[in-house]
Amino acid sequence: MPIQYFSDAERSFYSRPVYPTEPMGEIEKLTVADAPTARNFMGFGVAITASSCYILSQMEPAERTALLKSIYTKEGLNLSIGRVSIGASDYSPELYSYDDTPGDLALEHFSVARDEAYVIPMIKEILAIRPDLHLLASPWSPPGWMKTGGLLCGGHMREQFAECYARYTVKFIKAYAAHGIKISAITPQNEPETQQDGKMPACLWSPNTEAAYVKALRPLLKKEGLDVKIWIWDHNFIGASRVDWMLDTIDGLKDDCDGIAFHYYKGSVEQTAFLREKYGLALHFTEAGPRLNDNYDTDWCKWGIMISKALACGYSSFNGWNLMLDEMGGPNIGPFLCGGLVTRNSVTGELRMSGQYKAFAHIAPYLTPDAEVYPVLTNKPARNMMYKFPKTKEPLAGFMIARKDCKPVFVLINFNKDKVQAQLPANGKLWYLELLPDSISTIVFD
Repeated sequence: MPIQYFSDAERSFYSRPVYPTEPMGEIEKLTVADAPTARNFMGFGVAITASSCYILSQMEPAERTALLKSIYTKEGLNLSIGRVSIGASDYSPELYSYDDTPGDLALEHFSVARDEAYVIPMIKEILAIRPDLHLLASPWSPPGWMKTGGLLCGGHMREQFAECYARYTVKFIKAYAAHGIKISAITPQNEPETQQDGKMPACLWSPNTEAAYVKALRPLLKKEGLDVKIWIWDHNFIGASRVDWMLDTIDGLKDDCDGIAFHYYKGSVEQTAFLREKYGLALHFTEAGPRLNDNYDTDWCKWGIMISKALACGYSSFNGWNLMLDEMGGPNIGPFLCGGLVTRNSVTGELRMSGQYKAFAHIAPYLTPDAEVYPVLTNKPARNMMYKFPKTKEPLAGFMIARKDCKPVFVLINFNKDKVQAQLPANGKLWYLELLPDSISTIVFD
């Protein structure tokens, strides 16, 4: 059963027709965009990191199944995407690649055996609940011997190993397929413009090296009959100009990739919107998660606004970060203090849901692939730097979900400290709304 936030009596109260409860001041007049900005939306998801899998493996099977059903079934959050790491990420309990034998150009020592302990079993349990889960795979580092410095943590990717690394990726895809796990998309490198000061698995990639890898990988995938998409970049919004340069100047790169992936840690999502129109490539939001000690379970408005912005820019998917971490934000290798979509206390077993979880609960069950998304417009300017939440103040945001054979669904986010009175056009009428402070409201027309 999905996790319930209100009793039946509370739901009945909050679903009553709403009339003004106080003299009306200035009513914010909302309008719905004339044309949809998002169609064929793939869905929402989180990263099924090795750390998440390790914590899941410590749970009692019945408890774990109940939790995973609340996240991945259509009766729960309806998450339909998962991101997995190719080898270790910063959120792994151990540091490794699939071939740590220096100079093994033939990849004779390639093995995913380290993943067979708890990563692969947990992914298979999730697939048993959600068989159509779309899996994206991203590496945090190639094997150290393919890089300057020779280590998994830090360094640059050497372009001379681009073809070898493409074969390494294909071996990973086929090894997971042998376990019944289909990888549907890959990115060449998680965050290719940072090495994180050598504190975690990371690797710097030049644009030419990334292009050389993509150009080596595409024919290998075709030769092996693997239907796997390639999403380039997989880094911050602010890198849209670099992506533009790559696609515009590197011959044939546009035809060898299927999408562009972004993270939200620098810049604003609006900076990336032109790429979809200019190159016809899908945009994907592939990483952003809660911070454990910074509004962890109360930042639902942040995620509601971020999702609203991504949909307004025509993004095709929205993926968070770790599925589950413990109360210390671990286990991890890296220097960051992230929180999971869900936190599990390692001593008591108590589960704590993040604000991101609560935002997904308002949106993901309604935004199905057959829907069209229309932004709800307001005349107040946006600040856009969502990573700095709650220091930035955002205006009312939202969107309308139009589905076949269904009445419209509106999602409205009020980040203000005050109640907002608004007027919304729907079904040929004007509806009066009272949007409570710091709230996401999902309005379903029967």
